[in-house]
This record gives sequence, structure tokens and C-alpha cells, in this order.
Amino acid sequence: MTNGGIIKTFTEKSKSRRGLHQRRRLYFVIDSECREVDFKVVRRMSIKPLYAKGEAEEHQVTIPSGSYVVQLDFRMNPKGRVVGDVLVYDSEGRCLGRAVYRKLKVRLIEGRSTEVINLIRCVFRKLKLPVKKYAVIKL
Repeated sequence: MTNGGIIKTFTEKSKSRRGLHQRRRLYFVIDSECREVDFKVVRRMSIKPLYAKGEAEEHQVTIPSGSYVVQLDFRMNPKGRVVGDVLVYDSEGRCLGRAVYRKLKVRLIEGRSTEVINLIRCVFRKLKLPVKKYAVIKL
């Protein structure tokens, strides 16, 4: 397989001083059959996290062509509710779709491809996150 482009991704695990708010960012590199793919981190940079306690990094990764990067960003509020954003990139770095995770539902906001929703479904299964419903917003 040939190398695709360089994609900027983020990892973060931070919480507020009192521990009421939390943020978790992570990414997966997978192929269309939901298998994790080997990738190479070209550059790591430490960045400032959203909350006071914790750490955050920016990774620049090269992935094989035909692979996808699914970037997840979850935040938890003081009531324990989790909301999140999901972005799906192809191997050239183009954003294929964007989804939101609220009230145990995943809504695809940008991108109409069934492949995008299948990649998101796959990552949520890997993370064992509860999802009641997957929906596509009609614009």
C-alpha cells in the first residue's frame, strides 16, 4: 500500500480543577472493513488541554491509502452527561463526514455516505459506547 497524506489528529485527557468537567479526545485509523491499520506518527507536539488537569497532544500521522481516520471528541458535564463530536477523514485528509453524539444518539450532520455511518458505527462498537439510534439529518 502506498502512503496517503499527513493528517493532523489530537489526543487529550483532561478534567477541571474540581473534577466536574472532563474531556477526552482520541482517534482511530481503520480500513473499510473495520480493521485497525498500522500508521506512523510523524510528529508529536504537546498542546494546552481544555481543562486544568491533564495533558493534550497534537499528532501528525501518515496513513496508508484506502484507510480512514475517525477523530472523536467527548465532553462530560457535571451531571454526568456525555456529548461528543465525530469527524471522519480519508487518507488524503479530506473530511468525509461529521456527526454528533448526544443523549445516546449519533446524528450524521455532514456527509451522506453509508460508508461514513458504518465507520462511525464500527468505532462506537470498538469503544463499547451505548448508542440507541443512528440518524442522518436531512438538510
